[in-house]
Amino acid sequence: MKKVISIIGIFFASFVLCLAQNPDPRKIIEDLTTIDPEIRKYFPRWKVCETDLQIQVYQAFRLLGYDETKLSKTKVEILAAPRTDDYSAFDLLLLTCGEQSLNATQIQSYLGEKLISILSGGSSFSNPYTWVEGKRDYCYVEIPPEVPVTASQAQAIINYLEPTNVTHAFTLSFFEQTLKFGESGFWLKNAIGTDELGYIFWGSGSSKIVLRRPLYVNRHYKTTDRIPYLINAYLGGAYRITSGLNNQSNVFRWLPSQKLNQGPGGRLIGGLDFHTPFHPQFGIHLNLEIPITTLKNEIIEPEKYYHYIKTNDLTLDTFSVVPLLRSSGQMTFFYNLWFTEENPENYFRFDIGINYFEVREVFSQPSPFMHRVLVPYPEDENIKLTTFKPKEFADWLYAKVEYRNQSVWPFGLSLQYSNQILLGRVYLPLFNWLYIEGRVAQVLRSTRPFENKTFFLISPVLRLVL
Repeated sequence: MKKVISIIGIFFASFVLCLAQNPDPRKIIEDLTTIDPEIRKYFPRWKVCETDLQIQVYQAFRLLGYDETKLSKTKVEILAAPRTDDYSAFDLLLLTCGEQSLNATQIQSYLGEKLISILSGGSSFSNPYTWVEGKRDYCYVEIPPEVPVTASQAQAIINYLEPTNVTHAFTLSFFEQTLKFGESGFWLKNAIGTDELGYIFWGSGSSKIVLRRPLYVNRHYKTTDRIPYLINAYLGGAYRITSGLNNQSNVFRWLPSQKLNQGPGGRLIGGLDFHTPFHPQFGIHLNLEIPITTLKNEIIEPEKYYHYIKTNDLTLDTFSVVPLLRSSGQMTFFYNLWFTEENPENYFRFDIGINYFEVREVFSQPSPFMHRVLVPYPEDENIKLTTFKPKEFADWLYAKVEYRNQSVWPFGLSLQYSNQILLGRVYLPLFNWLYIEGRVAQVLRSTRPFENKTFFLISPVLRLVL
């Protein structure tokens, strides 16, 4: 008896203490009947996609006096616990419509038995009075246990494949290999190709390693979760790749061959992302890639450089030319947009600015011993070389729009216009750790001798986080 009195006394004291801290009794009851978001992920969850049920749930919330602006007929989610009796498959723990939810007690009090039995899987949707053990006879989409529920499933991050809300991250694909180490915010990336110019994979004959270093912490309380740093600096270098020359690789033999080269010596890469302190969603992106060495006569192995033949219009003499990618860069204004700040499932990023590129033709002069000499400034006046660089407005324009959805299974897509080349990208989930990504580049103007009209590649993406 003393133990019972002690327990009652402790409970009463706790209740009084809670009441003193929060004088609203309704808030106390709500806290006692609300499920911890960290625990929800261990329970079965699914989204209701049956139109009739969506409307019934929506009307129930509306009749209960919930704010209609925070309700949604298409976003109905159920959190449940499995049962072992013969009358129902699940106990309903939480019913969510848009941004509003009913807990287990409210569901039993306010919803009709027929609707509860249908949602819990205790009866057939076609015949509500026919009990079917363990069956949800309506349209629904399971939410796997590994995917957190609404509060954390749509975490506000800019790039899902390069998440800032984890300690360690690693991604591996044909296009990129990235590594985030520790809580310092450092990222190390190796990217094959020069996507900023529309030359994906080996299309530019160049690959680059870049280190991203955060320089300034974002202390704006509303955006620090999604934009942890106001300034990120980029530093790295680009190196030559020759895997795509003459389709030498058996794995990628079906792809267009490499037609552009990075010159002898590497290129230095530097960049900056600057988010404005007064409105961190808005900012400026700078990227610059410049050759480390100047062009000079240099002996090369011809099989390691793509070349094409040009003809002098006056003399009709032919000569061999090697196209070399030299300087490039972009300066853009960007804006990050989340449709709903509280539940950032839908994310957009917009970039608009200018683009610069330079591709130089270099004379490939024969030499003894099966070698050739790159001659940037030939003495023969009949050898006319061209330097490709922006000449009209369409060459200078850079524009890009990205969309990411992290509702249940995260996916994303983007569309970029640069160098008069349209570049599309999409990634889709297979598992929580495995994605599939496709990129396609389409030249919108007349194709230059060192370009492929279309370049398309699909790659698996391994994503691991800690």
